[in-house]
Amino acid sequence: MNWDDLRVFLALVESGSLSAAARDLGLSQPTVGRRVQALEHALDERLFDRLPRGYVPTTAARALLPMAQAMARAAEAVDRRRAVSDTLEGSVRISAGAAMSRFLCNRVALLLDGLPGLDLEIAASFQFTNLSRREADIAIRNRMPERGDLMARKVTEPAVAVYASRDYVARNKVTLSLGDPPGLAWSRWDWVDYDEARQHLSTAQWLAPRLGGAKARVACSTPAEKLDAIRGGGGLGLLSCYSADTEADLQRLTDPVDELRGETWMVVHQDLRDVPRIRTIADRVVALIHDNAALFAGRRRG
Repeated sequence: MNWDDLRVFLALVESGSLSAAARDLGLSQPTVGRRVQALEHALDERLFDRLPRGYVPTTAARALLPMAQAMARAAEAVDRRRAVSDTLEGSVRISAGAAMSRFLCNRVALLLDGLPGLDLEIAASFQFTNLSRREADIAIRNRMPERGDLMARKVTEPAVAVYASRDYVARNKVTLSLGDPPGLAWSRWDWVDYDEARQHLSTAQWLAPRLGGAKARVACSTPAEKLDAIRGGGGLGLLSCYSADTEADLQRLTDPVDELRGETWMVVHQDLRDVPRIRTIADRVVALIHDNAALFAGRRRG
């Protein structure tokens, strides 16, 4: 048996399709198919029913699953051991949302000051990274993780408000208050919001009833696109204060929205929390956020 085939087996169980498993593993679909067939041949068991809705685990697969998961956890633990070092040298990978990634990139010199042997990777992502698999060393998330051998601490509660470009405000003589009733007071302006795939997000859910059934004129798929579209004159939109208040071309139109004040958590795997380079960068990220507490709370402009 090729033990690495169990990794492919787990990915297919989790995703239910060859294409998704291939994407997660960085392999081609034919390769995933061949690896699963090889595992079935080695075990002399059929592991999946190939149905129109996807690959459905058989009874044999469900019996194999806990053993494969135990092996995967052991392999991940061994891989995490490779990160352990007593020096401030090597690489640290941070995974965060687009706005937080931008905040950190704009202050990267402070994160790396006095650490000549350390490299930093900052990856913006909507998806939660798997710290057990070392997809990142530090994750900055908008909610506390529900499970896993993870250490989490809340680092801030970022404020959100309505913004528009200064040019758009001047041309359209925009006035808006959180006390204005939904409907005409809100829908008379152009709006920038998330696309249909992201209407479940809290800002989109909060805005929809205030527009009285009207749709945003500009729809975006990421926070970075949304900020750029608002700054480019597309209309009004909801943005994190710590991101938007530093933009000279943007004007805040409302006070922070209490219902949209979120949470930001820093998460590291408990096996890596005391690795010097990871602990040092984590402490510096926390210090940066605390030093800019007024900006995150929406109390400071620029």
